[in-house]
Amino acid sequence: MTKHGVAGLGIMDLFAIDSDSESYSGTSDSEDQEECEFTYSDHAQSILSSLDESIGKIDNFLTFERGFLHGDIVCPVSDPSGQLGRVVGVAMFVDLETSSGDIIKDVNSKKLSRVRSFISGDCVVMGPWIGRVIRAFDLVTVLFSDGAKCEMLLRDSEALKPIPPILFEDAPYFYYPGQRVRIVEPSVYQSATWLCGSWRPGRDDGVVSHVDVGMVHVNWITSVTNVWGDKSSSPPNIQDPKKLTLLSCFPYANWQLGDWCALTVDDHGCLWMDSGKSCIVSEAWKCDSPGHMHLENCSSGYSQTYVVSKTKSTVDILWQNGSISLGLEPQTLVPVSTLGDYDFWPGQFVLEKLAVEDSARRQRTGIVRDVDALERTVNVLWISPAGSDTVSYGRSGSTVETVSAYELAEHPDFSFCTGEVVIMSAVNIEKSEADLTNGSLASRESLVTHSDFLSCIGNVLGYKDDGIEVQWANGVISKVQHFEIIGLDKLLDSSLESMHEENTAGDSVDVDEQEEMHHENANIALESTDCTGSLCKVTAFLFPKTAFDFLTNVASSLFGTHGSPSPSSVVIDTQYQIIKTVEMQTSADELPEEKQVVELVAKIEKPNLTSEDNISKRFDVVTDCSDHHFVKESGHESVTRSWVKKVQQEWMILQNDLPDGIHVRVFEERMDLLRACIVGAAGTPYHDNLFFFDIFFPPDYPHEPPSAHYHSGGLRLNPNLYESGKVCLSLLKTWTGTGNEVWNPENSTVLQLLLSLQALVLNEKPYFNEAGYDKFLGKADGEKNSITYNENAFLLSCKSMMYVLHKPPKHFEKLVKEHFACRARRILDACEAYLGGDLVGHAHDKAYISEDGSKNCSTGFKIMLGKLLPKLAAAFSEAGIISGQ
Repeated sequence: MTKHGVAGLGIMDLFAIDSDSESYSGTSDSEDQEECEFTYSDHAQSILSSLDESIGKIDNFLTFERGFLHGDIVCPVSDPSGQLGRVVGVAMFVDLETSSGDIIKDVNSKKLSRVRSFISGDCVVMGPWIGRVIRAFDLVTVLFSDGAKCEMLLRDSEALKPIPPILFEDAPYFYYPGQRVRIVEPSVYQSATWLCGSWRPGRDDGVVSHVDVGMVHVNWITSVTNVWGDKSSSPPNIQDPKKLTLLSCFPYANWQLGDWCALTVDDHGCLWMDSGKSCIVSEAWKCDSPGHMHLENCSSGYSQTYVVSKTKSTVDILWQNGSISLGLEPQTLVPVSTLGDYDFWPGQFVLEKLAVEDSARRQRTGIVRDVDALERTVNVLWISPAGSDTVSYGRSGSTVETVSAYELAEHPDFSFCTGEVVIMSAVNIEKSEADLTNGSLASRESLVTHSDFLSCIGNVLGYKDDGIEVQWANGVISKVQHFEIIGLDKLLDSSLESMHEENTAGDSVDVDEQEEMHHENANIALESTDCTGSLCKVTAFLFPKTAFDFLTNVASSLFGTHGSPSPSSVVIDTQYQIIKTVEMQTSADELPEEKQVVELVAKIEKPNLTSEDNISKRFDVVTDCSDHHFVKESGHESVTRSWVKKVQQEWMILQNDLPDGIHVRVFEERMDLLRACIVGAAGTPYHDNLFFFDIFFPPDYPHEPPSAHYHSGGLRLNPNLYESGKVCLSLLKTWTGTGNEVWNPENSTVLQLLLSLQALVLNEKPYFNEAGYDKFLGKADGEKNSITYNENAFLLSCKSMMYVLHKPPKHFEKLVKEHFACRARRILDACEAYLGGDLVGHAHDKAYISEDGSKNCSTGFKIMLGKLLPKLAAAFSEAGIISGQ
């Protein structure tokens, strides 16, 4: 970062050694042996000395510590799979390097300040408005050789050019004190403010003596008054920095190696050193008394800038069990980058999850007291019901209960992150003056000047004493309740969601109108079709939908209904007979394209469907797709011959090659629709469950992949399967991928899609399906989160079983009943094994039991499963399934 790199041998030094070596090669060994050895010894000593110095500097550079910020999640190096902790305090000391290479050691980071008052990305406050800095324009003070000094606001970096020598090649700012510059735009002089002397021709070169922010471009986000319901216009985007207040907390903990900074001095111009250790300073620093150093730079008059050359910090940690560790070395901790969905913290606000049958009961809100991370249990203080503005901490009615982490969720409205920007809510601001005893709050009537609003905007410091501690923009720190503040991010997210819902509502109306028009046009086309003397102009889909039922009856009377042909095969044979009749009446060249499509459908070899009434057969052609997710998709009315041929090939592949555990139903009236059922594999948290998917072949298939919808029942039990039914898979182009992961029109098939869902999505460790989580496979924190995910996935899978039993998808009713009749006993037996501690997916598997006989299921999981198991058994019984089978 600084102009002083790592010390070492220069290129000229190496050349000197080489030339010396060559000069010795021509001398006599007998005459100069001792001198040669002495000279080489000197060179070797010089080399080793330089290497030692270089290695020492490299070591100092490489020994930088891992930095932690407030709110970071960590775990002990000694127990990475144990409980987690949150950083709640940071103490930092730094070493500073001056431009001359001198070092000031052990400076408290709270004594440092930024070299720019505002930078891009800063959150600022002006009156009731909150904004984000887009750009800060430099106000540069230039000192000339004759003592003249001027101050200029630079909107364009081309107006002032740096000239050699360049002090810092990699400076983070374009202008800095001590930099030699040349004015190349004469117009700059006209707008400059002369602090000493005045402009005269030829005075172009000078030295930067000071740089600050002279003007700020701000993007205004929202205002406090708008949040309270009072509309106000946003101020101009270009602002004087003196009118802005920086909104930040814990700035002293954010310093890193290479950062530029300034030192804060007291009213007497003294820098107080918190450490009693000695310092190495430049000649510009003179010590007046022990513990003080007076800044006196008489030679230049430039403001001094420093570079952070080393950091040393300790951290305070709040652990999940409620204990606090003070002054820990960062090297004893490991950062946790992926937090589990069921990791909670003392002081956090949570909501009780309610089952569908408990929806009539009021949902409770609670505050976490402490967490047993290993057993995944949480002690919760239940307070007021959700939606209430009153709390009952410690009063009658407030109870502390030990619950499973799986029956809790982070409160979406009352949870705040460290450093989050919050606004005082209108509910709190309307309190009477008598209630505002801590001096940090204000009534709406008292907010007269812009500075008064600084008490209504702040940053969250953390949870404290069943409340939330906030540092307001005016510097005051106070504790508030969850309903007294509103998170800025949540506010913006809700606004975006409202806009999206409005747009979606408008779009849905248009779509419905288009669908209605489409159906009306289709009916009109059917009613007005002239069928006399020629074939009706219908598509491959309208034809079977309107005529196949009638033709099936005709075919039954002509060909007989006794024997092997099934209704599906009769339909296919009927198609073939019709087209043969058409061929006798007209040539193929005279047929419209749609009629040629129908002909192609009939000529393609059809699957050899049997009439065996086996409810478990893997592939079957059915009718009635009214409940299919994609039934309203358009485009199937005008498909091409190649499309029909490709779909028929897919049918053949599915009929012949479907493996165990996958069942498929296709629709004779809608070839573009398909429904599949996948059985959860053994060894996974999804074992013995049924998973249903609706699939749609688009008109440009196979050039575009099919679309898929998962019947979720409102449950998210896999990273790739959403509550909305979205299936996130690269093969479907709903996620990125390469090679065989993406859809290939030449080789990819629906069977490949189904196999991917069965083996890659519904797998043994679905936690690692999440994007980027595969890098944690085999690591302690990753495996810990994976076990937690599996436990919750199995609980959701059991709920999914009950949903499927209650509402089986059409055409799979018998399969559902037959499947669970065969598997119910095994499912209940696995649940009993899990209650005994067996790892999810590995009931009675001795390979997953440690040598000391300990097992892996958590107490929190057992609590939830114990509540769920009777309901699952009752669902089997209500479905007429005998659990003893």
